[in-house]
Amino acid sequence: MFYDANKQLETAEVLPGCRYHKEGVAIVRELLKKGSISLNAYYNLVGIKIGRKLLETNVFAFHFNSGEITFQSTAMRRYCEKDLAFLEGRFGLL
Repeated sequence: MFYDANKQLETAEVLPGCRYHKEGVAIVRELLKKGSISLNAYYNLVGIKIGRKLLETNVFAFHFNSGEITFQSTAMRRYCEKDLAFLEGRFGLL
């Protein structure tokens, strides 16, 4: 389960050293703190272009009825909780 979450983050280029690392970690931190954030808050953190790209990779999900962004799955949330230090780039390896 965590292997799949790691692969999704790799595909989204959110892992340390990847193109969207800084933006992805900013979203992860907010979602871990608040559970969900508004679409406006999401775009304010990462910008519209990068925000759309990250939504396409199925790490995060947009809920039309509420207008909120959450983790795509409970497994993704748990992985990010477990490995936040790694995602932030504070440790070199999993």
